[in-house]
Amino acid sequence: MIIVFTGRRPSGPDGVFPDAAVDWLEERLKLLIAGLRPRLAVGSAAAGTDLLAAGAALRAGIPVELLVTEDPEEFVGASVADKGPQWEERFRTLTTQAKAALIPVPGAKADDDGFRAVNQAILSHARDSLRHPVEAADEPEELVVVAVTEGRREGEDHTESLARSAEALGHLVLRLTPTQSQSEAPTAFVAMPYGVKADSTRELKRFEADESWHRVVVPALLDSGYRPIRTDLEAGLKSIDARMLHSINTADLFVADLATLNPNVLWELGVRHAWRPHATLLMAPNWVTPPFDLGHSTIQRYERGMKKVSDRQAVTAIRKLKAALNATRRGDDSPVWAVFPALEPVQLPPDADVELFSRLTRYSEEITLAAALRDAGKLLDLADQVRADGLPDSNCRDQLEQIGLALVTLGDFDEGRRLLEPLAAADVSFGRIRMQQRYALTLIHRAGTPVERLEYLKEAERRLLLLDDRHPGSSETWGLLGSAAKRAFELAFRLEEKNASAHLNRAIEAYRKGMEADPGDYYPGINALALVRVRGQHFDGGQDDVTLAESLLPVVRFAVERRPVGPNDTWEHATLAELALHQHLLDKGMAPVPPVEALRHYTFAAHSADGAELTSMRRQLEFLLAVGDPPEVLGPLLAALPAPAEGNAL
Repeated sequence: MIIVFTGRRPSGPDGVFPDAAVDWLEERLKLLIAGLRPRLAVGSAAAGTDLLAAGAALRAGIPVELLVTEDPEEFVGASVADKGPQWEERFRTLTTQAKAALIPVPGAKADDDGFRAVNQAILSHARDSLRHPVEAADEPEELVVVAVTEGRREGEDHTESLARSAEALGHLVLRLTPTQSQSEAPTAFVAMPYGVKADSTRELKRFEADESWHRVVVPALLDSGYRPIRTDLEAGLKSIDARMLHSINTADLFVADLATLNPNVLWELGVRHAWRPHATLLMAPNWVTPPFDLGHSTIQRYERGMKKVSDRQAVTAIRKLKAALNATRRGDDSPVWAVFPALEPVQLPPDADVELFSRLTRYSEEITLAAALRDAGKLLDLADQVRADGLPDSNCRDQLEQIGLALVTLGDFDEGRRLLEPLAAADVSFGRIRMQQRYALTLIHRAGTPVERLEYLKEAERRLLLLDDRHPGSSETWGLLGSAAKRAFELAFRLEEKNASAHLNRAIEAYRKGMEADPGDYYPGINALALVRVRGQHFDGGQDDVTLAESLLPVVRFAVERRPVGPNDTWEHATLAELALHQHLLDKGMAPVPPVEALRHYTFAAHSADGAELTSMRRQLEFLLAVGDPPEVLGPLLAALPAPAEGNAL
């Protein structure tokens, strides 16, 4: 995706873009651009919208190309410095960054004709930069315009001219209102699953729910003028529940995404339908069959993958949602009120502490934005602010938990562990399932001497077993248990400890229980298969384990291939590659060369993998080499997986 940005310049204390609206616009641009994750952002560099949008893109690690008039210094004088020294300072700082390119437009002077030429060049340059499909199955890259405008004004209007030219060419245009302040923005409460969730509607483990939030919901809501607010119900404290109920009741708009048919979302939706006759919008991925009671409700269908929302899917879904948002302003939509039209809207008692409610909501928004920007430093700053804020203990713990979970998601396991450790220790009943799982993950990744690491892994296993005792049957818990025992085996094997096989046996047991808990989750399956084969061929498992490994091959393959595997499905290709490898190594007449199928899938996986994923794939092959698998088979497979760039691995 390429984003083109354009919009109003600052107007001082009043006008179309007042000083009081700058911070809220900057936050919306950060949330929007970081969530859409464009490959490139293109615009100009005038004071106001241009510099705010360019800064937001650079903050998210996105390259920016800034088109200006022929003489950049004349441009600064005419379009930047005239709005104050703070804007010129922004310009100077921004244009010295490595990912920012200043591109003068030949012949364009710092006058109306020149600015018009720059405006036209921006759209042409962005369109010329679009990548075209290489293969028939590839999707074309999308161009999206972000225009900060209150509508067409009299006289020359470069912003609206660019936006309307883009619309005429079929590109999506998202408009943000420059006059709006955060406190004036109508609120949209979004009920949806967050993070990686099991999808009961497809019996598949990894549904990346946040993709819908970032690439569909937030862009559509911001375009419609809403302030999007979400509550992660896994926080689960009573104080959060009270805030949630007030949000459901008072939100100007309630959006429910029925993906995975999450029970919390359905409960919240029922409350809203009972309390309010209108301003409720339902959406769902196109494969979801809604419950019978919602059969007559209008549901906005959208297309997406289990792991990602592609550029084309994002643009199509945003267009549909924009139209649906306009419709929510007209008429009732609650099935409860359709049956009982004489009902009165429920008025909740006033919140006990409106100021506290506002502070907590603001923290949630800032945590969401920092996570979207992958800004671990900001998350740690927020943790310090929360500790110093004098919040009630339960609210403080909840905010710190959300920050800790965000850090773990970003791969900052050390800082995540420091935040979650006291919270996990205080949760003596192990009621906070996700938090306990994520804390255990930080222990699995904790650095130290081999002896220290074995102790950390032992503690992770102990906590996960307690968690399973209280909340049995989670493939996530058993997968983490398998990972901890497997890493303990690797360490013990390298240290030549006599009890190394005990760790191996525990890992196999855990992964197999993970398979039983969720047969559609291929992660524990491929690990169980690998370790059973390793035990059978290199340790004391013998023919029984070899036979068991052979029987697991079609089971795991079915879990991977039960849906079409796309070119960018990294882990599916990595798993198919490893399946081909194990099948090859189980063949008694094995040729001392890598299987072609494994090479092909590892090549696909490497193409779409990030640093952490490459590290994980390489780690698995290096482990198999260490336990005795033939280097002439594994060496070329490792060569197909480039080592991640420094600083790009977890």
